[in-house]
Amino acid sequence: MPVFICQGCGTEYPSWGGSCAKCGTTEIIKLSELSDRMIDKVVKGKYRIVKKLGQGGMGAVYLAEQPGLGQKLALKFLKSEFSTDAEIARRFLNEAKSYALVAHPNAVTLHDFGQDEDGNLFIAMEYCEGVDLKKVLAEQRRLSLVDAIDVGLQVADVLANAHSKGVVHRDLKPENVMLRKGMRGLHVKVLDFGIARLMNAGTKLTMAGSIAGTPRYMSPEQVEGGDVDHRADVYALGVLLYEVLTGVQPFDGMTIAEILRKQVTQAMPLLKDHAPDLDHPEIDAVLQKACQKDRNQRFEDMTALASQLSLCMPTQAGRPSSLLTGLTNLPVANTTPTNLGTTPGNSGMASPSHPVLNADTLHATVMRPPEAGTQLDHRATPFPGTGLNKTINELQPKAGEGSVVLPPAKSKLPMVVGAVVLLGVAAGGYVMFGMQPAKPVAEVKLPEPVPAPLPPQPPPPKAPDQQEAEAAAAAVRAKDQFLRGMTEFSVGNLAEAQARFESVETGTPSIDEANAMLAKIKDINKKLTQANGLANQGQCGGAIAIYQQVLKLNPKVADAVQGLGRCKSGLTPDRLE
Repeated sequence: MPVFICQGCGTEYPSWGGSCAKCGTTEIIKLSELSDRMIDKVVKGKYRIVKKLGQGGMGAVYLAEQPGLGQKLALKFLKSEFSTDAEIARRFLNEAKSYALVAHPNAVTLHDFGQDEDGNLFIAMEYCEGVDLKKVLAEQRRLSLVDAIDVGLQVADVLANAHSKGVVHRDLKPENVMLRKGMRGLHVKVLDFGIARLMNAGTKLTMAGSIAGTPRYMSPEQVEGGDVDHRADVYALGVLLYEVLTGVQPFDGMTIAEILRKQVTQAMPLLKDHAPDLDHPEIDAVLQKACQKDRNQRFEDMTALASQLSLCMPTQAGRPSSLLTGLTNLPVANTTPTNLGTTPGNSGMASPSHPVLNADTLHATVMRPPEAGTQLDHRATPFPGTGLNKTINELQPKAGEGSVVLPPAKSKLPMVVGAVVLLGVAAGGYVMFGMQPAKPVAEVKLPEPVPAPLPPQPPPPKAPDQQEAEAAAAAVRAKDQFLRGMTEFSVGNLAEAQARFESVETGTPSIDEANAMLAKIKDINKKLTQANGLANQGQCGGAIAIYQQVLKLNPKVADAVQGLGRCKSGLTPDRLE
């Protein structure tokens, strides 16, 4: 159903009678749903687009099929407005290269990359239906211990493969972990390498000081805009595992700035802090090490993390009969979900069936626990030192043992005996002294002293690390506001862009860029006022020249586009020429 907006006063109407009832303006903006011109389009003569699967910030994903074969694919298109941006085009190509490099049963398979007849960049990938982990957690809050560890091991497996090829994911989160139910249990797909970094690439695609990722799963080095390596994925997997086990995100907050501050300063909580039934020191030790703020103190790679996590898998006797506990609603057979960086829950791409890591197949993987009599390789489990590392080290099997041995619980008998002795002493004291007649003592009341008012105390000085954290959070907020302002400016929303730039905090690295954009907006508004004045006076020649100046500064300014159109339509062919 169309909607009509008066250009004069902005009044919205469900139908248009020819003029605005409030201001009399006859110029309107008509809003109506546009049909998607991509549907039924044949791309490069071999992919016919069937329907849209999802929409993201940088592009859209469509279901397509190959005519004659009937094979279904997922086509991800870069938005046309970014087609002239060289850096974004390189990032899109980088994503395609990442899929090509990570050839793994738990990763998406790349089919094609190129441009369609209109010059739009696209990536063609395998497709099938399924459910993302975020949706599963929203429906049932958390996974069983066995399922959570199994999913974590599969994610670690594919990321270890990616890291060996020089690919760092950098955006691991539940919506990028997709599940399908096969005959042998759960099968995982890790998706969306849209901001993945190719460690061997000749150029860095992330600007110095900028951040890329999802705040709740970003490592401290990502938050601070520093360089990242494979250990950022180790951190993200630790956060994801905590959420899958407890149903709670360990670093959450009301604002992005609060979340990022916690990522830098707050330690990983214990499982039982949010799930009292999960008293598993051995799993806590793995998560604590994976999420160390200093990446040099984390697991050295995904293989080391998986080696320790596999030791936490319950034995066959203590496991449920099925790995699908609580996940009976997942699609069966050839199904694998994905959102390709779009809204959570969208379907996307598929994979061939692949055995899931479980008690029957654990021995066939590189992540299995050592058998009895096998000594652990110290290179895969580096736990020197004291504190947390010592705690983890104490959980390691000794030579000749095949399972984790926890320290024995201390006897509570000495405590009980001590309590009985104290009670006896107290009772004896009452018998000996409580029955003696008390001698009366004259009560003397002294005036209560009136305390002198304390002078106002200055607030305690902030610790250097707190100051650094607050400065980092302020820089992130400022950068976020600046980028939002640039987005609004790029589509011609000058008022909203100005508000965003004005909210950038003074003293942050983004303030100079924001002030430069505010000056640009001021110049555009000044020119618009001059051009509109000339147009109203009938001096269209001068108005056209100024409108063109505005459009050079920003081609999306609607007032300049409309004013230029009105002026040109009012000129004779000779004058227009």
